[in-house]
Amino acid sequence: MNPKLSFIVFLLLGSLYTTAQQNSPFSRYGLGETYPGQNIVSRGMAGIGSTYGNGQSVNFANPASYSDLKIVTYDIGITLDSRTLKSTSPVQKYNSVNLAPAYVALGMPISKKHNLGLAFGLRPLTRIGYSIQENRRTASPGKDSMRYVYEGDGGLYQAFVGVGKRWGGLRLGLNTGYMFGNKNNNTRAIPIDSVNTYKSNSATNTSFGSFFFNGGLQYDIDLSKTTALRLGFAGNMKQNLSAKQSVIRETFTYDANGTPITIDTVSMAPEVSGTINLPVSYTAGINISNSLVDRLGNKLEKSLLAIEYESTQWSNYRFFNNAEKFNNSSLLKIGGQLTPNPVSIKSYWNRVTYRAGFYFGKEALAADKNKLPVYAITLGAGLPVRKWRSFDNQYTIINTTFEVGSRGNKNNNITEGFFRFSLGLNLSDVWFIKRKYE
Repeated sequence: MNPKLSFIVFLLLGSLYTTAQQNSPFSRYGLGETYPGQNIVSRGMAGIGSTYGNGQSVNFANPASYSDLKIVTYDIGITLDSRTLKSTSPVQKYNSVNLAPAYVALGMPISKKHNLGLAFGLRPLTRIGYSIQENRRTASPGKDSMRYVYEGDGGLYQAFVGVGKRWGGLRLGLNTGYMFGNKNNNTRAIPIDSVNTYKSNSATNTSFGSFFFNGGLQYDIDLSKTTALRLGFAGNMKQNLSAKQSVIRETFTYDANGTPITIDTVSMAPEVSGTINLPVSYTAGINISNSLVDRLGNKLEKSLLAIEYESTQWSNYRFFNNAEKFNNSSLLKIGGQLTPNPVSIKSYWNRVTYRAGFYFGKEALAADKNKLPVYAITLGAGLPVRKWRSFDNQYTIINTTFEVGSRGNKNNNITEGFFRFSLGLNLSDVWFIKRKYE
């Protein structure tokens, strides 16, 4: 790998471990807010993943697509996330902006003759980041009013490796690897009316990890030489994370910079071991694509339209044998892409791939017994950096995605509007080979 690219990948890998500076009360529950599970290309089409695969990006949402890889492919993504929280009672508004790496992945063919591909990478699955304040007057006469500050950070991450194999129109794939992460919750009680009463904090810290497996399949049906249907399915089995939890209660004060400093540890519970049960999830769908055939007989996709349904059985989620306010989630996704002329030499914009999509559904969290509705519109583009050449498979593509949506409604008291801008880079290994002849 080129030294400069190695350095960039190293920075992205390191920053995946850092806590995102987001503030979303929805991330307080479970293991946090679910991170988009697709690469930047798929996100531009509303998150289409189970039916997608083109060999120029690593579609880790369905490992069956690894069989399409024809050359070593680097796939890197980063996301800018902007949110606006609104509550109706009391009337409040809060804005937050967060920039964080989305994933780092590398894919390659193991055997072109046998249509066998390999991919591995690192990506976040969930993120926890919230800070909520509540002022409350104590019931006892003459006692101080209190300010309660609820804070949390952490998340779940996945290091994966997978293989995909194609037999004619059938593709099968499997991912495995290790999931790991932590969840840190703090509840601070701060007297408002008195400076003589100690501030207190209750901190619960949980770390967890486990090996995992997920898989997928795709099946192509040729309708003509240039038109095809593809059926896709991808699923995650039930996962049991081994976890350890500690609880500390302490008194504290703030320094001049507003950083909490412990005064005394009041109690420290012995570390306990337990299990976190993650539920079964699946995505299934169908797409139709149209291609053109170049002079060497290669099929180059011009257009694609897909519809997918995604569901996760969150009612089966357990944290140390305790259930949370979760229902089963569901999402319907419709998306597609269009490349006017993949082999155009005269017009750059004819070689650009334009993407769009829309998704809507119900999220897992049940706020006040009301399911949280969610919907979003997505737009994206694949911008080729290199000119198309019929005699090689080299490519460098910058992928962008814009996502605008909302979750919750007035019935839930809190609504969250969000805007995400994602930037991805796909490039081939041949791009780094030094020319012997100019």
